[in-house]
Amino acid sequence: MRYPSLFFDPQFVSNVIVGWLLCLLGIGLLLLAAIWWAWAGEWLHAERKPLAWRALSGLGFAAFIVGVFWQLVGYARVGVLDW
Repeated sequence: MRYPSLFFDPQFVSNVIVGWLLCLLGIGLLLLAAIWWAWAGEWLHAERKPLAWRALSGLGFAAFIVGVFWQLVGYARVGVLDW
């Protein structure tokens, strides 16, 4: 079985795989925030949510968006994506 040599290229790993891992990190953080939201009792209907929950949600969303853009720029830098 032959593996594509592109996945072993250090430029591809630093430009694309890191963005993919950032997306996974963001998804994991957002999943934790969703579980926290589902288990919330007293603050669920409050006007302001806890700062830790808002920070977790914001960090997860930011990591996901940065990961998507990192991948797009990485594909362009590697030469796979051409504008």
